[in-house]
Amino acid sequence: MKKLLLLAVVLGLAIAVFSEPLIVWPDKAHGKPLVAGLHFPVYGEAKLDVFGNITGWTGPNLGLGWTWKTYFSQLELQKINLYYEFGTNVVIFPYVGVGFDYALVLQNNQTLLVGAGVSASPLTVLGFFFESPSAILSSVLSSVRLNVAVVF
Repeated sequence: MKKLLLLAVVLGLAIAVFSEPLIVWPDKAHGKPLVAGLHFPVYGEAKLDVFGNITGWTGPNLGLGWTWKTYFSQLELQKINLYYEFGTNVVIFPYVGVGFDYALVLQNNQTLLVGAGVSASPLTVLGFFFESPSAILSSVLSSVRLNVAVVF
C-alpha cells in the first residue's frame, strides 16, 4: 500500500513539474499574439496564416534553445489540434515532437488549450543506453509533457 501511495505522489509531482502552462496575450505593436510558458516555448509569438489564424508558435525554450511548434491546420475551437514541433536544447542538441492541443471555449471569449505531447532527442535516446532504472525513467519523463494554455 505504501508503494502504491508513493507511486501516486511521484506521478503527481512528475505531472506538475512537466506540465507547461502558457499565457497568451495580443501584442498591440506587432498585431500577433504572444506566448509565455514554463516549457516550450518560454516566450515567443504566434505564427499566423494570411487570414490571421494561429498556425503555431515560435520562441526560446527552457532547454536553452529555440522551439518551432506548428499545427497541421489552423487552431480550431472545440477540436483536437494536432501539431509537430522541432527545435534545439542546450543550444545544439536537436529534438522533434508531436502532440495535440484541445481548444475549450471559456467565458468572455477566452480559450483554454489543454493537450499533451511527446518528443525525442539524442539526449533522450542516450538515457536508454544506461542500465539504471532512474536514467530510463528520467528519459521517458523528459520526453512526455502536458500543456495548458489560456488564449486572450
